[in-house]
Amino acid sequence: MDIENQNQMLIDISTLLDIEFKEVKKFVELMIDGYNFEDGVNACSLTTSECKLVLDEIQKRKPKA
Repeated sequence: MDIENQNQMLIDISTLLDIEFKEVKKFVELMIDGYNFEDGVNACSLTTSECKLVLDEIQKRKPKA
């Protein structure tokens, strides 16, 4: 997925969940960089529940291979 499509997906998710885009992006970038879930949660201002919801929404939107 290219950066533009990834950003649009994260904007859609942040809007849907009513959470700040920059925090969603920060959390996702940490996960992509190889940090574990707990470290990703601790490095942003989102709650554990919000981070789980973000990952669930990403999984729903992931293109089928």
